[in-house]
Amino acid sequence: MEAIGQVLKEFRKEHGMTQKDLSQGICSQSVLSRIENNEEIPNIFVIQQLCHRLGITIDQLMVDFLPEEMFLRKYFNKMFMYLRMTKYLEIRATLEYLEERQMTHLDKDRQQMYFFKGVCSYFIDEDPETALEQIVDGLGICVSKKYHGYFDSRILLLSFAGKMSFVLGRFTDAQNYYSQSYEIFRSMMADYSERSELSNLFVNYGTFLVNQERLDLAEKVIDMGIKWNRQQCSYYKLRELIELKIRMLEAREELHSVISYRKMLRALEKIKDL
Repeated sequence: MEAIGQVLKEFRKEHGMTQKDLSQGICSQSVLSRIENNEEIPNIFVIQQLCHRLGITIDQLMVDFLPEEMFLRKYFNKMFMYLRMTKYLEIRATLEYLEERQMTHLDKDRQQMYFFKGVCSYFIDEDPETALEQIVDGLGICVSKKYHGYFDSRILLLSFAGKMSFVLGRFTDAQNYYSQSYEIFRSMMADYSERSELSNLFVNYGTFLVNQERLDLAEKVIDMGIKWNRQQCSYYKLRELIELKIRMLEAREELHSVISYRKMLRALEKIKDL
């Protein structure tokens, strides 16, 4: 039962609920916080009520403790690592391995599978149409009948759907997907403190807005992406974000600021070379 709080927290975030939403009428928010931080073991009556509000069974809550689920988490973490390293063939090989064993049972896992399938269709097969179809299939999955899954994989799916729509010249669809992913991120930002791959949202949406010459909104998106990277202490996609910032400033002819960001870019390259 050591990690039950972490599993409960993941389900809460998947359902787009705050601690106050979930705990109201069941226990105090401070008690739920201690449960999620594994500082307190809840009694069975509290667990039953929390699961009922989440629309899940106790069995679903406990599935993450099964050896198979722990095994699956390891492979998803590998695919995210391959994504950061642009090793798309390794992602496809991992997908095929998991599909052969029919190991994905939870909706959040199925969503991530569709995301990685779309990534492979685009970057390996150079087929944005199929990639978009796979991403849309992933977006059609909800984590429960009652709530939509506003969590990291949904943001990644929406952002990538925007990118594919842009590549296919469907600019209205691209804007719709991008704005949805951006608004979800803004509303849930405090809960996404460890998923550096979300930086793709800011690069994709920022590129779209700069190309559309919508520079005011582009600045907000790019600046939030740079801030996000700083909070993560991560360099993932930071170079691309700074390059986008420079493009935007050049379009505005803000040359003094361009010089400052070019210095920042050179400093970043030196750090990466160490």
